[in-house]
Formats: sequence, structure tokens, C-alpha cells
Amino acid sequence: MDRDQQRVIGILLLIVGAVFYFHSSVYQSYYSHRNDFAHLYLGGYIADRGGNFFDFNLIWNAKNYLHIPTGLNPFVYPPFFAILLIPLSHFSYNNAWTLFFVLSHAAYFFSLALIVRSFRREEESAWLWWGGLMALSACFIPLPKTYSAGQMNTFMLLILSGGWFLWQRKREAAAGAVIGLGAAIKITPAILLLYFLWKGRWRAAAGGFVVIGLSIIISYSCFGAEIHRSFLREARQMSYGSSTWSNLPPPYDRFNQHYHVEPHNQAPSALWHRLLTNNPSTQGAANSPRTAKAFSYLTALAILAALAWGNKLGSGECRIEEYSLWILGMLLLPSLLWDHYLAQAILPIAAAWRLALDGRSRGLVLLGLSIAIMAIPFLHDHPLYKEGWMTLFMSLKLFALLLLGIYFFLNLPNRNAKGKFPCDEYPDFE
Repeated sequence: MDRDQQRVIGILLLIVGAVFYFHSSVYQSYYSHRNDFAHLYLGGYIADRGGNFFDFNLIWNAKNYLHIPTGLNPFVYPPFFAILLIPLSHFSYNNAWTLFFVLSHAAYFFSLALIVRSFRREEESAWLWWGGLMALSACFIPLPKTYSAGQMNTFMLLILSGGWFLWQRKREAAAGAVIGLGAAIKITPAILLLYFLWKGRWRAAAGGFVVIGLSIIISYSCFGAEIHRSFLREARQMSYGSSTWSNLPPPYDRFNQHYHVEPHNQAPSALWHRLLTNNPSTQGAANSPRTAKAFSYLTALAILAALAWGNKLGSGECRIEEYSLWILGMLLLPSLLWDHYLAQAILPIAAAWRLALDGRSRGLVLLGLSIAIMAIPFLHDHPLYKEGWMTLFMSLKLFALLLLGIYFFLNLPNRNAKGKFPCDEYPDFE
């Protein structure tokens, strides 16, 4: 296919994708529940007034005072992020939502621009890449869910894409600093700093940890020790098999959270606790919370072992296959993986496309199934999936991530079909 044909196809895909994207991710999502945005706004509002934004009573009172018409969730981010949210709280709630909504879309399209710059070959038309990504965006259900809730996923996608873009340009310290900023906002990107350490990329890891250290110094100087102790207490409540705000007294018990078994939680730990316990969401095939927690930790260790093994198979260089696998590990290791978090998987999906176009086609069916399962709407909360072994199907999106991971493992460099490594079978791609 020559560049003119690529251009025509890309423009057609771009037009169709943009129309559907506008309908689902802009028009419908703007007039939506905004549930998660509320605790971001309240976090900045309370931080600006010197209060403890981890305290339920203070959040509850602020919500009522501001007449915020949504549900109520805890603020679960590092204290530094509350500082970044303070300017948002200087607007009225509705105006702040509009600004956040626009910035979320801007972050997404900036991420796509970085992805195209990172993965497109010179002989390929940029229109084809933009068209393909917009076609995916048009039907990728995690995106409208992200925008509707007012979640941070497109900003996290920008962090991940920016880190890889800088890495490609040999700016290791800057790449690490970008990932460190992501960790200062939402902790989980710190897993990618472990990847840099594992590869012996000390400048990248140092850049990340310096940014994290500076963020802690800034937030500590602004809020003091008690806020940080509150954050650590709340973080401990997010361990496997537990949730924040799980035992609020009446009349506030309607805000009780059960993140560890909530149907839309696609984390491996949620699968084990739904399957192996009787809980507020499901009646499992057994009732053994200790077994569920043990399986959660064993799964986490297995994920880390798989990531280390994947790195061992590759070269000493940081590669997009490995970077993508560690992003999947970043999503899978915590106790919470809302289905809309999969918007962050756009980067690994684009990387998989790049590898497939380069001839790394082992497991291509698995890749197609993975993307399709992530893209489609799914009724996680259907009564059919609430009892016994059927609870496994609440974790459908988890299986999609695992299929994507298998595709990357099958196409790691220097592997032939028998699993040996005699030569560079595929060209390097960074």
C-alpha cells in the first residue's frame, strides 16, 4: 500500500472515528455523573483551606456546603496532587468541570500525537496512524467511561507516552522525571522506575526518584506530618481484600466502599476475593478470605516474576515490548483496576500494532481478541455473574489485559518459535 492509499484510508477512518468519538466521548460524556471528579475538586478545595482532605467528615461537609450533586468517594492520591488541584477549586464546580473535561481531551490527543511520533515509520502516512487510532478511540468504551467519571486516565496516558517519547530521544533523566511526576500524582507509575532500575538505567531512575522526593518535600512543607500520616493510613486500607470507607457509621453507611469486590474492579485480587469469599457483591464458589488474600499475593509475585523473566529474554536496551509489559504490570499489581483504567492501555495497544506491522505476528488472534474485549461495553454487574464460578466473568477485561501481555511475551526479541535465542530474528525497535 503506497502513501497515497494510506492517506485516503487514514482520512476516511479519521472522519468516521472523530464523529463517533465526539458523540460518545464528548457530547454524552459531558452531561454525565462526574462522580470521580467530585473528590478531585473537593481535595483541592479543602487543601486550599488547610484542611485534611483525607477526612470523611470534612469531605462530607464540604460536599454539602458546595451543593455538589454527585456521589462521594475518598481522596486516594498523594498529598502533592492536592496542591496541583488547588487552582481548579478556584472556579465554580461547573466551570471547573468544563475546564477539567477540556484538559482531559487535550491530554488524550497530545498522547496520541506522541504515540504517532514514537511509532510511525518514515515510509508510513501519519494519516493512517491517526485514522487507526481515532477508529479505536471511537469504540473504546474505557474512554467515555473515563470522561464521564472525570478520571485521570488520559493524563496518566500522557505521562506514559511522554516518558517513552523522551526515552526514544535518549533523554533518560527527563523520561524518568516524567514518570516520577506520574508517581507523585498517582503512585502506580513508580513501577516503571523499578523497570529502569532493573535495566540498570540509573539516570532515568534517579530522575524519577528526585521528582518524587521533591514532591514529598513540597507537600510536607505545605501540609505537615498529619496529612501524610492520613495518606499512609488510607493507602494501607487499599491493600488486597480491603477498601477505604468500608465501615462508616449510620447514617453515612450508604457511602461505604467495597472496592476490593466491586464488579467493575478488574484487578486480579478482585477476581480472587469475588470467587473465594461471600461479600457485599458476590457469593463465591468458596468462602475463604485467607485463601483469596494468599492467591492475591501469589499472583502479584507471579506478575513481577514474569516481568523480570521478560526483561531477561530481551537485550540490555529498554525496548517498547518491555515498557509495554511493565505498563500492564502497573495496571495489574494494585488492588484496584477500574475498567476505565484501560484507557491507559492505548499505548501498549499502539505498540502492539507497531510490532505486528513489523512482522511480529505470533499470537495475532490473541491481540485482536484483547483489543475487542477491552473496547466493548460489558455488564459487569449482571446477576448472572454474582454467584459461584460465574463470578469469573466479572473479570472479563482482566482476561483481555492478560491476552495482550501474552502477545508481547510471544513477540519478545531474539526468540524463535521453539523458544531459543540464536540470533536477532527481528529488527530492534525503540
